[in-house]
Amino acid sequence: MAPEAGQPPAGWYNDPQQEAALRWWDGSSWTSQIAQAPGGGGFSPPLIPGSVPAAQQSTVVVGGRSRPLAAWWPRAGAFIIDGLINLAFSLPFLIIAVVLMAGIDWQAIDISKSGELTGISEADTVGVGLAVIIALIGSLTVGLTYQPLTMARKGEQNGRTWGMQLLGIRVVREGGEPMDYLSALIRQFLVMGLLYGVIAGLGNAVTVIGGSIAVLVAYLWPLWDAQNRAGQDFICSTHVVKD
Repeated sequence: MAPEAGQPPAGWYNDPQQEAALRWWDGSSWTSQIAQAPGGGGFSPPLIPGSVPAAQQSTVVVGGRSRPLAAWWPRAGAFIIDGLINLAFSLPFLIIAVVLMAGIDWQAIDISKSGELTGISEADTVGVGLAVIIALIGSLTVGLTYQPLTMARKGEQNGRTWGMQLLGIRVVREGGEPMDYLSALIRQFLVMGLLYGVIAGLGNAVTVIGGSIAVLVAYLWPLWDAQNRAGQDFICSTHVVKD
C-alpha cells in the first residue's frame, strides 16, 4: 500500500503498544503483524487514534516467518492433558510409595509436647524415607523425560508435547531455532516445575495463598498480553503458536 501524504513509508517500526517489539506499518495504518525488535528499533510513526487494534494480536513473526498465535484455551487444555500424562507416568512410583506408607502403624505414632516424635519404629522410619525417595525419583524421572523429550523431537512434532500435538499448538523460540532438549527442559521443568513450585511454596508460607496467586497470574498472562505470552514465555523467550 502506498504511503499517504505526510506518512512514513511501509516498514517495521517500534510498536506503540509495547517496548522491545516491532509492528508492521503499511504506509497509512498499523497492521496485526508483530516481531521481536533486534535492539534499538526504527523510527516510530505518529500514533493515529483508533488505528492500533485493541484486541490481542493474532500473529507473530518468529525467525522471519509469520505464525498464528495460539489462544489461551488450547494452551490450558494442553497443560491439563500433559498433567494427566505426567500423573500416569508417575503412578507406578506413587503406588509403591503408598504401599510403603500403608504398612506403617500411624495410630501408634505421637508427637510429645516437646516436639519429640514417639511410637515410630526404626523399620517405620526406613519405610517413610523410602516412600519419599521413591516418590521423588518418580517425579524427577518424569520431569526430566516426558515433556523435554517430546518437545525436542525433530521435524513436524518439534516443540510439541503430546498434549500440544493433540490440540494443534507448539512452542517456538523467538530466534526461530528448533526446540532442543535443554531449552525444553529449562522451560517445562526448571521454570514451570521448580521455579513456579518455589514461588508458590515460599509465597504461600508468607501470605497463605500469595504464591499460588502469583503462579496463577503467570499462567493467565496470555489473556491480556499482546503476544499471548505466559510467564515462562517471557523467561525463556518463546511463543506458543498454532498450526
